[in-house]
Amino acid sequence: MEARAAILEHNMPLKLDVEIDPEVKCVLVVEDDAVVRMVVSEAIRDAGFHVVEVSSGGDAIDYLRSGAAVDLIFSDIHMAGPFDGLLLASHVQAIYPSTPVILSSAMPKPAGLQGSEMFIAKPYTIDRVVTAVTYMLNALDSRVK
Repeated sequence: MEARAAILEHNMPLKLDVEIDPEVKCVLVVEDDAVVRMVVSEAIRDAGFHVVEVSSGGDAIDYLRSGAAVDLIFSDIHMAGPFDGLLLASHVQAIYPSTPVILSSAMPKPAGLQGSEMFIAKPYTIDRVVTAVTYMLNALDSRVK
């Protein structure tokens, strides 16, 4: 985990040569606060999901463009750089409309969230995040069947 985090923090290639079990859902966690990102990611992993961590919306876009499979995105809204969480969600909905996005912020819920987007207000509990991730992925599974 530390090696992957180090690679992502230093803007090295985001496509990792790691064998991923296609039966395990993949969650892309996008959070600029390293401690929050680590805690959230670990909890999602503990729930049985594969997690890829990035620290910015731009890194998330690069990862998605690499062709890597992502089943759900959990993203902070307010991040530095050209892609905040709202712009990331808009991009995901335009290019990958079946990929659900969970957005989080300490600010009020933004208007105009799409049907496959969910909002979680900060501060949140880790249980709330894991429940939301599990719910959204189960909803995705039920749509696919």
